[in-house]
Amino acid sequence: MLGDKGMSAEVINIHTTKPLDSESILKSVEKTGAIVTTEEHNFIGGLGESIAGVLTINKLIPQEFVAVDDSFGEFGKPHLLLKKYGLDYKPIIRTAQKVINRKKNIKE
Repeated sequence: MLGDKGMSAEVINIHTTKPLDSESILKSVEKTGAIVTTEEHNFIGGLGESIAGVLTINKLIPQEFVAVDDSFGEFGKPHLLLKKYGLDYKPIIRTAQKVINRKKNIKE
């Protein structure tokens, strides 16, 4: 779907924040110049913020977050919960476009 919009992405499955695979993250952002972190829980204190810390020290680039917006979770069918909390593919595509636009603005 990103390709249909003229975008490409590299996906890294980061399954732990400690230890955080900083090396893979930094190798990826060297190629992409921007990052969207996506996680199925609260953005506060999560993967995105851990990655932001790595980027602050090593490589300042545009970063955007797709995560639960500081609310309590609930039970339900996974695909419905992903949609309710803005974690399905549509917000990821919008956020990817947003970070790419930010990257373009920095280069100009």
